[in-house]
Parts: sequence; structure tokens; C-alpha cells
Amino acid sequence: MSEKNLSILLLEDDENDYFLIHDLLKQIYGAEFCLDWANTYAQGEQLVSDKHYDIFLVDYQLGSQTTGVDWVATMHKKLGGKCPPAILLTGPPDVQSIETLAKETIGIAYFLTKSELNIESIERTIRFTLKNHELVRQKHKLVTILMADDDPDDRLLVEDAFAEIRLENPLDFVADGIELMDYLHRHGAYTHLAETPLPGLILLDLNMPRKNGREALLEIKQHELLRKIPIVILTTSRAEEDLLASYNLGANSFIVKPVTFDKLVEVIRAVTDYWLCIVTLPTLDVK
Repeated sequence: MSEKNLSILLLEDDENDYFLIHDLLKQIYGAEFCLDWANTYAQGEQLVSDKHYDIFLVDYQLGSQTTGVDWVATMHKKLGGKCPPAILLTGPPDVQSIETLAKETIGIAYFLTKSELNIESIERTIRFTLKNHELVRQKHKLVTILMADDDPDDRLLVEDAFAEIRLENPLDFVADGIELMDYLHRHGAYTHLAETPLPGLILLDLNMPRKNGREALLEIKQHELLRKIPIVILTTSRAEEDLLASYNLGANSFIVKPVTFDKLVEVIRAVTDYWLCIVTLPTLDVK
């Protein structure tokens, strides 16, 4: 990603800090940057809804109960793979605890205390942030991952596992085989996805109402375009007949759901490392 013509959103309620950061950026990039300033998180969210940014500079505390960490997490969930990386800014109090929290929050790339702000530190941090963000995007190929599962608790656990491994890929959910096929064909509630690529990976539960995973798998694998999407069966079933039937129908992998969250995180990391880092996936447009 080029550092020329950067579009930066600064969330900062201190006017002096705003002018300091603006002057530092001007000395670094000359006129080749755009800096938008918001002094509340709500203003920042409004700007994000209207414009694309390459990077966020976010003050940890803007005088409200919501923190910069919370705001970045909310924006990442809202924007998914389109969320730019964030650099968290804070004063000296509780730096260590805030830094630990920042490192655990998906979307936050680096952490700077305001007392460390100078040309060298901010230029280096922005350069590393943009470079690493681009490397992550290339490594993980930001295709959408679709999970079909009727159990809301299992869906939440998988969502938490994705956050735990700091995966930036968009993650969508459907609750049964009917919704799954509507999603893939862009029918019903999913017509707004008509111009977007199909998901790059499907996580499929077998036991779902209305249309179960076996029926949906058969329908997908009989479709000329949809059958190219890798499908990983993620189920509680250990039955040999389910295992054999899934592979006979064209499933790419069969995984028994782990019983602990830590094991689930390990499974999700292994699955996504393989399908998003090692394998080359096609980009599939709806026809």
C-alpha cells in the first residue's frame, strides 16, 4: 500500500494534540495526505460510514464510557475485512494495562503514548502498520467465510474463536439449509449481495432444521458454480455413516466440533491457515 495520498481519521478531543499530529504528518507527507478529525467516537463512526480511510489514529479515552479499544472493535465488526488498521494513542496513566488490552483487540495494529509522538515514531509506526496490514490481507485473502449452523451458541463460539486468532475475514452466518441456499443464490433476504463474490469457504453443520447439511451439501455439489466452494463439515456427529456420506457427497473436510473453546480456537486456526494461506482459492461471482 502506498503511503502517498493517505486518508487518515484521527479521533482526538484535545485540540492541541490534533494540531501536533497534523503538523507531524505535514512534515512527513507534505500535502500528500488527508486528515479528518473527530472529537467524539460518534462523529468518527459517522465519518467512517461516509468515507474510506487507510488508517485510524484513535485516542484511548475521549471523555466517555466507550474507549478507543471498544470503538475499534465495533468498527472492525461492522466493516469486517474493509476496516483499516488502527493505532491507539494514550497518555501515561495505566499504559501497561491499556497496551495489553490493545494487543488483544483485533483491528489495533500498534500502540503509542502521546509523550512519544514525534516525526520518527509516527512515521515508523504508520509505515509498519500499513505494511503489515497489506501482508495480512495478502496472506489471508479476505474472502468471506460462511457458517451454516442452527445453534446460536455454536455460532457465537466460532465468532469468538475468529476474534481470538485476530482473523480479519468477513464472517457470515445462516441458521439452516434453506437460508444457506438463499445466501448462495442471492435470493430472499440476501438479494443485496447480488453483486458481491460468493464465500470462499463454508463451515457446514449436518443437523439443521428445514434442510439439513447433507441435503444442502448435495445441492451445492450438484451446482456447476457452487460446487467449487470448499466445504468443511463442522459437526457434533462422530458417526461413521455421517463421515462417509459427507465425503461421498463432496465435502472437503470433516471435523468433529471440539468440546472446549481452546480446542475450537486451535481448529479454526488450522482450518483458516490451510484454506486461506496455503490453498489458492478462486474468486466466484454469482451468475
